[in-house]
Amino acid sequence: MEIKLKNILYIIVIIVLGASTTLLSQTPRDPNPGIDPPEFDRVGQTGWQFLHLPTTARTAALADVKNGLINNNVTAIFNNPANMVEVENMDASFTKINYVADISYMTAAFAKNFGKLGNFGLFFANLDVGDMVRTKNLYNSDLGITERSGDIETFTAGDIQIGLSYARRITDRLSIGGNVSYIQENLDQTEVKNWNTDFGLHYRTGFKSLRLSMVARNFGPDKEFTGFTELYGVPQSVRMPVDFRLGIGFDPISIENHRISTYLEGVHPNDGPERVHAAVEYSFLNFFALRGGYKFNYDEQGLTFGGGLRYSAGGFGGRVDYAYVDFGRLTQVHMFSLGFNL
Repeated sequence: MEIKLKNILYIIVIIVLGASTTLLSQTPRDPNPGIDPPEFDRVGQTGWQFLHLPTTARTAALADVKNGLINNNVTAIFNNPANMVEVENMDASFTKINYVADISYMTAAFAKNFGKLGNFGLFFANLDVGDMVRTKNLYNSDLGITERSGDIETFTAGDIQIGLSYARRITDRLSIGGNVSYIQENLDQTEVKNWNTDFGLHYRTGFKSLRLSMVARNFGPDKEFTGFTELYGVPQSVRMPVDFRLGIGFDPISIENHRISTYLEGVHPNDGPERVHAAVEYSFLNFFALRGGYKFNYDEQGLTFGGGLRYSAGGFGGRVDYAYVDFGRLTQVHMFSLGFNL
């Protein structure tokens, strides 16, 4: 078994190094490559964009890092499900996000440890766009131009996700996990439904506090909206926003009641350029935490920060976390998460 674990570690290191090369250099090494290919980032080629949104205040404050984290709880379902093994008995969490453009987003999750059978979890997410005004184009025959009509009525849009999660320790260092969920997206009178899966792996190397993780998210078939009429045009195929993430975590300082944890993660989505997330987390007595991070290669997002409090008494524990995310010209986003465990 030890040999197999070493082989897994070598494979992870090779993948991380390969991904780093891709992330840091996207141009040919040939000094005379000829005509450079046009830049093409695949933006706007997938649906289900709510699956890219941050889901908990802690990870949002950590630049949305999902790999290499320590002190995990049920919220690992939304990050790397392999880390859900750290739930010792029962754990629950609820997050409320006031997103840009008055969009409301909430997530909730519950997990239970069943011993040798592993950990099982349930999770839910809901995005509500709110009411939007409907208009249409009208042709002005006198002027020979198309004009916008006045407000006709309102319509809405949103997303729902309901799923199951499972995680298990393979050894004292290696854990694996996965999610399967049902997702539905509505736009006025049209809708599209699908199935979604995530896979995660977390490895504690044994070299001091070094942790290596990987997660593959949002796998599912292409689907088409149903309920189309002449008002909406020809139905289009909707692709899943798949992304692969590799990350490391390390605690350079861990003395008495103080710990500083650092995280670095590379992201390869199928609907945008490669990105890098970097973050640092300071905790005192495992009671108080300060967090900050930065997202690289984003159009608007960048700086993130936040904090959290934990408490426990009589076998019951609770936590509250806050995150601030800077969206540049799209203003700021504030997130709050509440959780408890038995």
